[in-house]
Amino acid sequence: MSDSADRQWVRIDEEIPKWGLVSRPLTTRRSQDFVVDTRGDDDNPGTESDPLATMQEAFNRLPIFVQHDTTIRVRPGTYTDEAPAIHTGPIVQKAQCTLEIVGDTDEPERVDVRSGINSTYQGKQVHYTIRGIAFDGLSQFAGPVDLRDCVFHGNGDAAISGKNGHVFAKRCRIGTESDRYAIWSTLMESYGLVNCHLAASEVAIKANGPGTHRLAANCTIDAPEPFDADSGSLITHGDELYVGGRRYTPA
Repeated sequence: MSDSADRQWVRIDEEIPKWGLVSRPLTTRRSQDFVVDTRGDDDNPGTESDPLATMQEAFNRLPIFVQHDTTIRVRPGTYTDEAPAIHTGPIVQKAQCTLEIVGDTDEPERVDVRSGINSTYQGKQVHYTIRGIAFDGLSQFAGPVDLRDCVFHGNGDAAISGKNGHVFAKRCRIGTESDRYAIWSTLMESYGLVNCHLAASEVAIKANGPGTHRLAANCTIDAPEPFDADSGSLITHGDELYVGGRRYTPA
């Protein structure tokens, strides 16, 4: 009976760079909990005792429609087999469930993923969370993501970028002095940052497109210029308002 209940009659084939063709089930059938460890093996079931070796393999096992709570737990270590980037695949999530990727929220750099993560997601922001992981960068191509206690080292151009994404970050370090931008926003992206530190060699936030970006007053910036934005972009930093990258002062 259980074999019949677990059987997936429809699967979706997707081409993943470097990994080739990945065959995903259409939907989840129950809650899932994958464990990733540098000493694991991607042929393992992904349990506590038999973990996977890469985050990519955990995402490869996720279906298009996530309709049950799903967690990917990433143990401390240095992950070097994820290059050039982790691809989440297109994920559509039911409103009542969560998708969490969890590392070490106290010391995120203990979970050192030496690649970026390219994310495409449809669902509610608070239900897709990445916590306590250090990446080279994030590209949020569509949909929302909630970042907590993460580090994004950047790739020389930007630490976080994307198109039509919606990013909320709390207690994150974004960019370094080796990156041109900490955040590079295009099209209709929006950002909400609380207690974050942004660093860049040129501009903290480069905004191309009519996005809206809100930084709490407790966000700090280490860059020659805080913002460079098109005329349609609105940026707030505490009580300060920037229109087109320039501080707005009422007449």
